Amino acid sequence: MLFLELLRVAVERQTCLSRIPSEREWRELLKESARQAVVGVTYRALNMLPAEQRPPRQVLIDWQASVQKIICDNKRLNHDSVWVSERFLKAGFRNAILKGQGNALLYPDPMLRTGGDIDVWLDGGREKIIGYVTHFFPKTKVQWQEMEFPVRKNTCIEVHTIPALMFHPADRRRMEAYFDQHRDEIFGNETELPGEEGKVRIPTLRVNLTFQLIHIYRHIFNEGIGLRQLVDYYYLLQHCLETSQTDLLPETALMVQRLHMTRFVRALMWVMQEVFHLQDELLILPPDEKEGSFLLREILLAGNFGHYDSRNRHKTSKWGNFWQQTSRNMRFLTRYPREVIWNPWYRLTQFIWRKCKGYR
Repeated sequence: MLFLELLRVAVERQTCLSRIPSEREWRELLKESARQAVVGVTYRALNMLPAEQRPPRQVLIDWQASVQKIICDNKRLNHDSVWVSERFLKAGFRNAILKGQGNALLYPDPMLRTGGDIDVWLDGGREKIIGYVTHFFPKTKVQWQEMEFPVRKNTCIEVHTIPALMFHPADRRRMEAYFDQHRDEIFGNETELPGEEGKVRIPTLRVNLTFQLIHIYRHIFNEGIGLRQLVDYYYLLQHCLETSQTDLLPETALMVQRLHMTRFVRALMWVMQEVFHLQDELLILPPDEKEGSFLLREILLAGNFGHYDSRNRHKTSKWGNFWQQTSRNMRFLTRYPREVIWNPWYRLTQFIWRKCKGYR
């Protein structure tokens, strides 16, 4: 598949394509890059290809136009990340920027990662955090894990009371205990963002290895996952190698097993090797081809966050959304039964909790 070959060239796991694409195929490669939110990543590959394999001039111009928008978006996101982090610090909340601009720092060119929301985890207790957000935005939708904080006009900011979410109660308690254990480590991990915008705090490599697996796993049951999230995790694993911290991988594997994510992570490891030719020494668990083939089909079909999955029908109401997601998740029942079975119960209890608290 030419698109996967182009990705491998971009991450320097392949030096050229197996054949020269036609102009129509180059258009399809650009389109698929957009579907998977990796336009900037694949753009990096274009100058690394042999001259005879590079795209036609007009395709290259269109690609560059998309990349310029990504760069502008990243400048705004870096600025707003520092701004919102400092605002919360002044309000008395330790905080950390999750994923997003922190992940971009691991890319060869941080400005080429397609940005999205700013997810910020606050320290201070759920009720206090909710009280602060709803004081300024009483109509914002409050959820157990997160809520929107629409304080910037062109940037979606989500405030988290806990970094990630699992539906099974026992697994969720283990996960929250893990984040509590590393709370001081995370909120003290200060780093500089590009462009001299300033400093923010982000999860450490140790925590990110587990946290981002949970995040990817969760999105299977919500909208779907795309290759952007996998590129993020690829560079996270490469950072382990570059900084001689591969000893963190067995620790991650142990946490994966405690959270009953073994089957998923084995599938993901196969996908990482199939798509990126990931080195054997960076495997968290042995890859599973059968499970991985299923997961890769889902990723390629759904696109970034499942936005291109025709099986995700238009949501007409809250209950319509509930039943749509429940029925969608049934295709994962035999693979990930703990999360599928407990998903409807979690969603129902959250609905009751919001009603009892008077949250929107």
